[in-house]
Amino acid sequence: MSHMGVRGLYRGTVRSPWSWLGGAATALVLGACDGQVTVFDEDDTGTSVADDSDSGISDIFGDGCPVTFTHQAFGSPTEVRLAGPFNDWEGTPMVEQADGSWSFSVRLSPGVHPYKFIESNGSFDDWTCDPHAELIQCDEGYKSPGDTSWAHSCGLGVSSCNSMVRVPDCSVPQLEVNQLDIDRDVGRLDVAISVQLAEGDAELVDMQATMDGEPIDGAWTGDGFDISLSDLPAGRHTLRAQVTDANGQVSESVHVPFWMDARGWDGGLMYYAFTDRVADGDETLNTSEGATHELGSYMGGDYAGLISLLPYLDDLGVNVIWIANPQDNAEGAYAADCGLYTGYHGYWPDGARTAEEHFGGSEGLHALVAAAHDREMRVVMDWVVNHVHENHPYVEDHEADGWFNDLVTCKVGDDYSNFDLIPETCWFAEYLPDIRYYEPEPLDQMVEDAIWWVKTYDLDGFRVDGAKHVPHSVVYNMASRLRQEIEHTAAGGDEDFYTVGETFSFSPDWISLYVDENQLDAQFDFPLYGDLRSALIDDSISLPDLYASRFSSDALYGEAVMSQFLGNHDVSRFVSQADAGGWADSEDSACLTGSVPTNGDIYDRLRLGWTFLMTQPGLPLIYYGDELGIPGYRDPSNRAPLWWYSSGIDGSDANLDDVLDGLHHPDEHGPVLRQVAALGEARANHPVLYRGDAIEWWQETDVYGFARSYDGAHLLVVLNRSGSERTLTNGLSFAGLPTEGEWEDILTGDRFTATGDSVSVVIPAMESRVLLLTSDS
Repeated sequence: MSHMGVRGLYRGTVRSPWSWLGGAATALVLGACDGQVTVFDEDDTGTSVADDSDSGISDIFGDGCPVTFTHQAFGSPTEVRLAGPFNDWEGTPMVEQADGSWSFSVRLSPGVHPYKFIESNGSFDDWTCDPHAELIQCDEGYKSPGDTSWAHSCGLGVSSCNSMVRVPDCSVPQLEVNQLDIDRDVGRLDVAISVQLAEGDAELVDMQATMDGEPIDGAWTGDGFDISLSDLPAGRHTLRAQVTDANGQVSESVHVPFWMDARGWDGGLMYYAFTDRVADGDETLNTSEGATHELGSYMGGDYAGLISLLPYLDDLGVNVIWIANPQDNAEGAYAADCGLYTGYHGYWPDGARTAEEHFGGSEGLHALVAAAHDREMRVVMDWVVNHVHENHPYVEDHEADGWFNDLVTCKVGDDYSNFDLIPETCWFAEYLPDIRYYEPEPLDQMVEDAIWWVKTYDLDGFRVDGAKHVPHSVVYNMASRLRQEIEHTAAGGDEDFYTVGETFSFSPDWISLYVDENQLDAQFDFPLYGDLRSALIDDSISLPDLYASRFSSDALYGEAVMSQFLGNHDVSRFVSQADAGGWADSEDSACLTGSVPTNGDIYDRLRLGWTFLMTQPGLPLIYYGDELGIPGYRDPSNRAPLWWYSSGIDGSDANLDDVLDGLHHPDEHGPVLRQVAALGEARANHPVLYRGDAIEWWQETDVYGFARSYDGAHLLVVLNRSGSERTLTNGLSFAGLPTEGEWEDILTGDRFTATGDSVSVVIPAMESRVLLLTSDS
């Protein structure tokens, strides 16, 4: 049954005194006896409502925890009713208050409860959602699959998803962060945390607050925590607080993570450390699961190996690590395109809160996150949200409860159309049950599991797998809970937990559909990826067209820190497509092991791509191995172990020089790796590489240059895709650049002198210049 409401202003609340839900309530149930419910307004005027079983009210009351719903009507109703599954969506009359709002208080069982308000005026009913609700639940059919316009808002006249309240267990004490202030200039933290006792007011017997695992003395005030810490060192910190009452009930821990630096996500450099394929640091974890294709098997990469490569990533300028889904994955092997595969990739979770033992388990994951944080690297987890494996306990426990969609695969034979026709309900494979997020319980549970991983392992962000394959309610609710429980924005928190989605589409409208303040922070820019390959592999678009695509992205996505990329684990490697053309992404290529191309032109083009990506705003991605230019056709060919290409990656600590010295193909891979490292270092040290407005400096089909200025620094970037060396002479002041001075290329060290508002720059064929002004006459 669909309960559609409409758009409008922000006028409703739901409040549980036992949690962080909603805004301030205007009424609270104080007693229920003798068939009467007494509701008190703020001015203490009491109103009695008969507990009439025929009206459905008695079905709402009973065991549970108190929740007050309040609604400020959009129209001029004669009656407002509360409707939800707790009263079979029939609607229970609310009580009009002195301020004109309507309120009603009930006891609901702990868990999630969808609801809506019904404004009635005689014989006509208008359904509306609650604009104050932090969570939503969308019924099947809430939008058409091809609709690239969606937003959740409440009012009269336009359909919306249901509101949803999450009722915590009132037999357990609850904590809430009321005030949070971080002064990074002096390393100071101020936090105020209130405590709501469980029903019955059981005395608290243990109250603990810790900073980075160490107790904070004197934090308890008698009714909450008041914490002021100064001279905190640079780096990542986590404050936690928890209480236990005399009944042995332990509150959920308050989790306040923060970095004592002002660095945002924009301008960073992210590395997809595909865990099983980057470095093998612990050979005792290496076991076979029965795959019939080498690249469909576990190869041995693990968290210990990633830790050993952190010096190398540091040398590349990497400050964000995206790791494969760390959840425990299915044992054994299952049918895929090239025979039997294992869950080496992390996309077949069969455990909600257990860590994959092939990677090093919980202990290994904690060690990796700590080691990355010690180097001021953020850690982003691949959140597999669309499905679970058929061996997952949720399948056994809840298949009969309607937690999964009916089996219809996204790919039927050679037909992939269901990926777009029924994206939210199709199964990726017959052994990957697709979660039915139209039901409130799995919707809540999967988001709750995600929050658990954040808090347990001190994660800094999510890469959301298959964002378009789940209803908008999933990312909407995730964003809401992250704001409340991780970022604490309502209390003054400013730490941004980054969420970047994967929507495999070359339509900008599809990409932007999931990016806004109530959904994802950003997405991977697939349209820009497509244009980048078109410009630098087959020259099917010009360099000005490529930059126009970049500027279009900036205009469309606004301040979103999008991630641009040259490749990922679902497409052929850049060098293999440049070598083999479209065949590299065909089914005929998938089961082959890619060979290293020897055509130097291919690597020149790859280096041009890296110059383009690394001198743009956003959070560019390095898919492991693309910093060298390793080969690979479509999945699984594109997932070869990194250590196949350098003996310097042997499980022991390795830096950039170690990897360079160990390259098996130094002529092909060495120049690419050195250029990526130079660009990464410059990006880390010079914000002008990604901040400030870009001004076109030169335009031809095969040559393009732009200038950028920021905070007193000046940048001039030129790409030459042609087969000839070019000397470009042009003015400076029109592009906002100083008329005199010395420019140095960060890639080569070559220098060029500007005089008289003019500079001449020599660019070899298939090369680029990244010039920084070093002196200003």
